[in-house]
Amino acid sequence: MRRSGNVVTRLVSSRPLKKAARESESVRELAQQWFAGELITDAVFLAEKLRRQGLSLSFHHLPAHGDELATVTQLPSLLRALGSGAEGVELSIKPSTMGLRVSADLARENLSSVCAAADEHDAFVTLEMQRPEEYAATLELFRAVRADRPHLGVTIPVNVRRAEADCQDLAAEGARVRVCVGSYAVPRALAVRGEHAKARALVRCLRVLMESHAHPMLATHDPRVIAIAQDLAQRNNKGRDDFEFQMMLGVRPLEQRRLVDIGFRARTYIPFGPAWYEYLATRIAARPRTLLSYGRALLDKR
Repeated sequence: MRRSGNVVTRLVSSRPLKKAARESESVRELAQQWFAGELITDAVFLAEKLRRQGLSLSFHHLPAHGDELATVTQLPSLLRALGSGAEGVELSIKPSTMGLRVSADLARENLSSVCAAADEHDAFVTLEMQRPEEYAATLELFRAVRADRPHLGVTIPVNVRRAEADCQDLAAEGARVRVCVGSYAVPRALAVRGEHAKARALVRCLRVLMESHAHPMLATHDPRVIAIAQDLAQRNNKGRDDFEFQMMLGVRPLEQRRLVDIGFRARTYIPFGPAWYEYLATRIAARPRTLLSYGRALLDKR
């Protein structure tokens, strides 16, 4: 997998390929199965369509390189554009777009500002996890802001060995916690390695959250893990307001609607913004199996 990952990395980071992809109308049309568009109006248009299908929504802004802090103003603008449709949506935020790589104080100020805007619209904010070396700082940022904004959530990638212990702590705090396999490379000494081991780690972390007063959010497309999650939710009396599935836009859309039809909450992750090519390329480079998910989505809308 490492060798194939290196090949994919070289391909998606190729400047000629990037230029050709961004200038190709057919590539853009293909890519728009997995992102809403570059503008807030694109995200609002798609939101109306998905909401009619009974799906909950999670928005992720893709700022242009060098303009990461644009997210601080773009997300509140999105909420205003959604109007009454902003109620219950999630804003999924990378710490870097709040300024964490500049200073912790700046990140706290910006994240607090976005959370305040979300509270005004009865929306939620979930902090994503990025580089392993930023893991501890991200949890510190989360806890600092959550002290005043209790609806703030955080993402725990289970490809990091400490994930289960962190889920136990967050479960005791009654936090909103998204668990996922994780897409960032982790140093060998800190990593859970192998797809089977990661799936088992995901289930263990989910069980910890399900058996607590936390609000678990499961981000996966794995049918085996989804089936286990349904069983755990039923055993622990977790209804649609206590637990949710989260999946990427354009991947297994029929499964997302099936989960809604049988009484679960399914939330679709909707990226939007100018850096759409970088978003897709980075996901594929970091986790080549993502390419398989995108490929299956073209052939099979399950």
